[in-house]
Amino acid sequence: MVIISMYKNCPLISSFALNFNGRIDGERRCVSLCCESLPEIPAIALCETGKETIDAFRQMRDRVILESLLSSGERTFTNACQKCANYSLDKWKNDYLIGYVNLSMYPAPCQCRCSYCDVSKEQFDAVNDADVAECYEKIFDALKYAIETGLIAPKALWQISSGEIAIHPYRERIFDLVQNRTAVFYTNCFNFDSRIAANLAANPDSSINLSIDSGTRDTWHKIKGADNFWKIIENLAKYNKNSSRPGQITLKYIVVPGINDNLEDYAGIIDLMKGLGTTHLTLARDTRTKYNLSEAETERLVTATGQLTAMLFRNKLTFDMFTFTPPEREKIVAAATKSYISNNS
Repeated sequence: MVIISMYKNCPLISSFALNFNGRIDGERRCVSLCCESLPEIPAIALCETGKETIDAFRQMRDRVILESLLSSGERTFTNACQKCANYSLDKWKNDYLIGYVNLSMYPAPCQCRCSYCDVSKEQFDAVNDADVAECYEKIFDALKYAIETGLIAPKALWQISSGEIAIHPYRERIFDLVQNRTAVFYTNCFNFDSRIAANLAANPDSSINLSIDSGTRDTWHKIKGADNFWKIIENLAKYNKNSSRPGQITLKYIVVPGINDNLEDYAGIIDLMKGLGTTHLTLARDTRTKYNLSEAETERLVTATGQLTAMLFRNKLTFDMFTFTPPEREKIVAAATKSYISNNS
């Protein structure tokens, strides 16, 4: 680890995040340092061999850090960083081991049809195409090389969010990669999977994450496109039973104004958290619109999220909101604090 003087950087660059994100076929730039919804984020395409992919990725990160250190000059990799809400001035520490591995590659299958998801049915169905299969093999080769050469930190966090892992055609290979490692499984909980449960039982730092986005059956149906809310609750309870410690079941709530920003849903999610012994909620927003909402739309989103945050305050539950910009976070907490004080005065 090298400590460098004050300059602009971000947590994912600093911790050396390795993201396989988005569509992987067709020579797309799918190996990235982040998943921000900005064009031309620092990213490369898959190379022919795993070694070539990892070497090119490391070289790109070195260039990103070098460009970030310079106050002026040509920017090849960090043009998008300049527009990013997370790119900030601080005294950064740069790890030289990969501290975070994100498997969010597509095509990949998923039974959900979430209202905010822009992955087409074609992408779900194309996972077994020959060119897609070849790209998956390149990803597994890159991960094999990174593991065998000791480039991934022993305590690195692995995020599994490539479609739905419980029905993924490469699920056994993915499970083999993470069976003895700390992992967070982003699952829709349509199916209970025994290998996810086994990882939770063996790794106290592992978790599952469900973007539940509702606290009632009707709203779940509207957002997820499936009327199976009570089956989801049943599977959450089974994962909770198989956990090695409290808190391994984590929930996310993507606030969608006009759909799930009502008191009934907010009360429902808090009741569910208490039933599972879950004390923390990730508050989120539709990241596709992060950089292009109008002022009025942003205000509505902030107000709706502030109302949920105030209810978390009142129930002594904690939260994070990393997909919101720093100014939005400040406004949300201020609105929630005001509401909390008003209701407790």
